Amino acid sequence: MMILVKGGTFEMGSPTGMADERPVHTVTLDDFYMDEHVVTQSEWKKIMGANPAYFSSNPKKGESQIKRPVEHISHYDALVYCNKRSIAEKLKPCYVIGGEDDPKKWGAIPDEQNIKWDTVECRWNVNGYRLPTEAEWEYAARGGIHNGQKKAAKDADENRSWNKNNSNNMSHAVCLKNASILGFYDLFGNVWEWCWDWYDCYKIGEFTNPRGAERTADNTDRIGRGGAWNAASSDCSPCFRNCGSPAARYNFIGMRVVRSKK
Repeated sequence: MMILVKGGTFEMGSPTGMADERPVHTVTLDDFYMDEHVVTQSEWKKIMGANPAYFSSNPKKGESQIKRPVEHISHYDALVYCNKRSIAEKLKPCYVIGGEDDPKKWGAIPDEQNIKWDTVECRWNVNGYRLPTEAEWEYAARGGIHNGQKKAAKDADENRSWNKNNSNNMSHAVCLKNASILGFYDLFGNVWEWCWDWYDCYKIGEFTNPRGAERTADNTDRIGRGGAWNAASSDCSPCFRNCGSPAARYNFIGMRVVRSKK
């Protein structure tokens, strides 16, 4: 199920967090839809035909294996999933590589960083699935127009996220922790979530619908947000930033999809 996140203006970043969470800057976003939970292994297999997850067996007693998050997926894998799911549901795909929006025409998914895939374009004005921008993710995690700062902080408490203190070194089925103020599950902990943006330092200013830094020789990693089963509880927060190579597959990074409101 997708949840409508009403657009608005918020202060992104933290004045007291890590250095890359500063400077705090003003961001305004349009409405968007975000999935209530991260993509599960069964949802991934339905679209992609196979389950790549590292944690593909032996769930915690009483938990559903198929409802555990998919992980061990690269950012490139996520692009393919988004477009394939869009096509399967007769929506307009967002991502374009080499002038094509059909992943069948993109060739094999690279196992190493690839400039062709790094220059992927996103059609922001279509109705298909895509990864959230970093700003969209943080806005949703903070509670959107509710400005739920205190509530968001409580959501990131170790008792509300699967982190290294309570995960037993594994992922867990989605939707077992309490929902966030907007109704989202597992925003904090369980698996990090790929975002669209290239990782770079924040800039001072006011921004509308920011889509992150450009890919440069120095900016070669994509953003991940939210913390994971192996993260410190303090990293499972609305502001903490992580990143990784778009070609890398980690057993602690998954994804959540969004759609532009059209």
